[in-house]
Amino acid sequence: MKKVLFVCTGNTCRSPMAQGIFNKLAEEKSLDYKADSAGLMTMTGLDYSENAVKACEKIGVDISGGRSVSIQDVNLNSYDLICPMTVNHGQMLTQLGADKDKIMLLSSGGISDPYGGDIKVYEKCCLEIKQAIEKLIEKL
Repeated sequence: MKKVLFVCTGNTCRSPMAQGIFNKLAEEKSLDYKADSAGLMTMTGLDYSENAVKACEKIGVDISGGRSVSIQDVNLNSYDLICPMTVNHGQMLTQLGADKDKIMLLSSGGISDPYGGDIKVYEKCCLEIKQAIEKLIEKL
C-alpha cells in the first residue's frame, strides 16, 4: 500500500480534511493508497477544528474524533507522496529532510487557511481541497 501525507500548519483544518477526503475517494475507487496528515507548527493530540469536521460531514466524509499530529512525530521517508497546502509548507518540509521528488503541492495556488473563519469559509476550503484531490487521484 502506498502512503500519502497531507501537511499544513496546525493539522486541525486543511490537512485533516484532505486526509479524510482522500481516504474516502481512494476507497471508493479501490486504490491501494492510504493518507495521513500532520502539522508543521503544532503538537500531537489537539482536536480537529469543529468547523472542519462539519464541512467534511456535509460532503459525506467523517473526520470526527481525529487528533493533530506534529510533523516531529512522523517519519517523512515512509511516505510515497507528500502534499503540502502551500509553497512555504513545501519549503519547510525540504528543510526537515523530505525528499523533494516526493513533494507535490496539492493546489498550484495553495490552499488558504480557514482557521478562525465561519462555517462558510470552511465549506469553501473543503470543496477546494476536494477538487484538488480529485485531480490528484486522476494522476495516481
